[in-house]
Amino acid sequence: MNPIIKRVLWISDYFPRPHNMTLGVWALESIYAIQRKGIEVAVLSPTPWIPKLFAFTNNLKNWHKVPFKVDIDSVNIFYPKCPHYPHRTVTKYLYNPIPYFESSFLFEWIKPAIKLIAEKYPFQAVHTNFVFPSGYIGYAIKKKYKIPFIVHERSVNRLLNANSHRLRKKSYAKIVNEADAIITPNRKMADIIEKFLQNGKKVNVIRDPGNSASIKNISFFIQAKPERYKNQRIILSVGSLIERKGHEFLVKAINLLKNEFQNIKCLIIGSGVRKNFLENLIKRLQLNQYVELLGQLPHNEVLSTMSWCDIFVLPSWNEAGGTVYGEAMTFGKPIVACKDEGIGEIVEDRVHGLLVNKKDEQSLAEAIKKLLRDEEFAAAIGRASKILAENEFNYDFAADKIIELYNKI
Repeated sequence: MNPIIKRVLWISDYFPRPHNMTLGVWALESIYAIQRKGIEVAVLSPTPWIPKLFAFTNNLKNWHKVPFKVDIDSVNIFYPKCPHYPHRTVTKYLYNPIPYFESSFLFEWIKPAIKLIAEKYPFQAVHTNFVFPSGYIGYAIKKKYKIPFIVHERSVNRLLNANSHRLRKKSYAKIVNEADAIITPNRKMADIIEKFLQNGKKVNVIRDPGNSASIKNISFFIQAKPERYKNQRIILSVGSLIERKGHEFLVKAINLLKNEFQNIKCLIIGSGVRKNFLENLIKRLQLNQYVELLGQLPHNEVLSTMSWCDIFVLPSWNEAGGTVYGEAMTFGKPIVACKDEGIGEIVEDRVHGLLVNKKDEQSLAEAIKKLLRDEEFAAAIGRASKILAENEFNYDFAADKIIELYNKI
């Protein structure tokens, strides 16, 4: 593909940072794929401003120490500090009812960084990830610099919040209508956004990849099952410890399975606000020998764990696509996910994985039981999922589609 546009500015508040390189790793992998096609990408990632005086926990200290600029494998990334705190409580009580604080107010803080990037890396298009706050920033850049921008809405929750308040709905509609192109990871989200659009404008569906360049050399990550798990059937889950990831129902499903499958072990990788809740649930159900919370791990360790697990389970809802599904499928693992989510538009039930009802430990337990009882069936699912991942969950394939859009705007 011969790109017409040679330089693009990517904007995303959800992006890897020095203290957490797994956060938004899909964005960095997407950029690597685009740069392999001959397009230079600079990144603007608005970062919460934490004054030193208030950096009294390790987490806050890490955010305080985020530098203004970092180069990662030839990608120039700028982290301008600004008073943007995308915590669910702040979003619910401030950003949703008063979108000004996640739009024009925020833009004033990062204008100097945008000016610097425009001078050093004169970009020809802007690719914004999520409508708020990045989409508004792209809209403001378009007004100031006369440069086209794309809105890539990747979050079901952020999309649903668009209807939560009158002012947010009005701002959301303005941004998506001003965008030169719109992308979502699935058709369900596209249908919702198209209700905001005027003049018959359409949304482009480009699936979230999972088969990244970093795991093309898959043998690098393949490891034997560790000795301590050698005689156990490993059920792996990877995701932030938040309610919608469904770990509560996975733990309850394990409780339903433990008597029949006494050699099962559920490993949960991730960190988040539900850690204490899950620890207490595991203790109350007396599942300490069956469920382990491993915390946040480096991405390469996550991939290695995927290589030797037996089943991958993430019963999440409001999931746009789910990069981790594609990663697990790349290793030929049978997956279990929820029905009526983004992953369900591409994964066929009982062919590439098993799809279950959300918030339903009984349905989840039955799916896991089927895979544990019938190893031949599980292996067939794994083989089909691997083929699907190689053909559909591919960053280079997604990059070609994105570049095609760049050249149309």
